[in-house]
Amino acid sequence: MSARPLPAVAFIAEATVADGRPAKEFSWPQIIVAAPQMAATMARYLDQLAVSARPATVLAVDLTLRQFAGCVTASDPACQTMVQVTRGHFEDYKRWLAHRPGRRGALSATTISGRLGLLRTFFERIIEWGYDDAPARVPIFAGDFPNRDEPLPKFLDDPTAAKFMAGLAADENPRRRLMVEILARTGIRSGELSGLEDDAMILIGDTHWLRIPVGKLHNDRYVPLLPMLVELIDHHHTTRGPARSGRLVERNDGQPFDRRTIHRYVAAVAKRAGVGPVHPHQLRHTLATQAIIRSVASGATREGIRRVA
Repeated sequence: MSARPLPAVAFIAEATVADGRPAKEFSWPQIIVAAPQMAATMARYLDQLAVSARPATVLAVDLTLRQFAGCVTASDPACQTMVQVTRGHFEDYKRWLAHRPGRRGALSATTISGRLGLLRTFFERIIEWGYDDAPARVPIFAGDFPNRDEPLPKFLDDPTAAKFMAGLAADENPRRRLMVEILARTGIRSGELSGLEDDAMILIGDTHWLRIPVGKLHNDRYVPLLPMLVELIDHHHTTRGPARSGRLVERNDGQPFDRRTIHRYVAAVAKRAGVGPVHPHQLRHTLATQAIIRSVASGATREGIRRVA
C-alpha cells in the first residue's frame, strides 16, 4: 500500500491491472499493519455476525469491510480507527466501488447496492452496540444507493412450458430428469434442490410431501408431491442405492450438486426441447404464474397465494 494519500483517480486506477482484470484484493494483514484498531473493530463485528448469520453472509461482509478498510487506509493513511471515518471516506469508497471491474464490465447496480447495504448495517450496529471505536453517526444515506431496474419475473408461456415438459419427459438421463422435474413441479430453488436430504419425501396421511431444508426463508417447509414425482423418487432410490452424501441427488463422486451444474441440466433439457435458454428460476416463476392464472380462471380467491421471488 502507498505511504502517502492517493488522489481518487489514482486510487481507482490501482483497482485494475493492465488488461482490465481486477487487481489483487486488499488483505487483512495489510490492513492490520496500516490500521490495527480499525481491523480489530471489524474483526470483532465479524465474530459476532458469525454467531447468527450464514457463512455466505459472513464472507460477503468480510469482503465488503476489507475493501472499505483498504480504500480508507490507502487514500488516507492517517485514518486508522472507525471513530475517524467521515462522510468523505465513504464517498471515496463509493467512487472506487463504482469504477471497480465486475464480471461483465463495471459492477452492477445490484452488487453495489448490496455492498453499501452491508456497510451501512455494519455502521448502524457498531453504533447501536456501543462500540468504543464507532463513528458518531452513520455516513451512508438512502440517496447513496443506485437505482436498480426491477424487470418483471420471466416465466414460460403455456406453449413453451408444454414443449419444455414434453422434452423433459423424454430425457434419457433419469437423474437429470428427476432433478428438473422437481424444480418444475414444486417451484423450489436450485440451492434447495441440492440440499434435499435423502429422506426428504415423507408421507403425511394419504399425501406425499417434500421437506425443503432451511434456506432463504429461514424455516423448513413442505411441498405436496404429484404421484409421478413420487414414482420418480422411488425409482431413483431403488436404482441408485444408498446415498453417500446423505442427499436425495448427488454427483457420481457422491458430492452434492452445485448450482451451476443444475443450471446446465435445465439448459440442456431446454436445448433438446427446442425452446431456447431456460433458467431454473424461470421454472419457479412459471409454476407460480400458472397457479395464479388457474385461481383467477376458476373464480377462486387469490388469498394465500404468495409472490414467488
